[in-house]
Amino acid sequence: MKRLLEKISWGTRRWNYEFELFNLQLNSQPGFNLFTIISNHKDYSLLSFKFRLPNKTNVKSFVIDGWDILFLYNHLWKQYDDLSDNELWGMDLSLWDKIKLHILNKVFN
Repeated sequence: MKRLLEKISWGTRRWNYEFELFNLQLNSQPGFNLFTIISNHKDYSLLSFKFRLPNKTNVKSFVIDGWDILFLYNHLWKQYDDLSDNELWGMDLSLWDKIKLHILNKVFN
C-alpha cells in the first residue's frame, strides 16, 4: 500500500489544480468567486468580482481589482496583450484588430 501511495505522490507532484464552488471574502479586499478552477496559478471563474472600498488612507475611491465572467478574463487578457505588443512594435494592425484593441483598452484600463 505504501508503494502505491508513493507512486501516486510521485506521479501527481507537479499537478497544480484547485477547485472552489463558492468563496466569499469580507476582509480588506472584499469580493466573491462562483465556480472557480485554478490551474497553473491562473483563476478561471464562472463569475468573479473583487474590489476595494474607500477607506480614507490608501484607497481613495472604489477600485475593481479583478473580475471574470464565463471564464473569459484570461482569454481576453491574452488577446489584449498580443494586440498591444503588436501595436507597440509597429506591426500593421487590420481594422478589426484596431477595433478589438480599442474595446479591450476600455475593458482593462
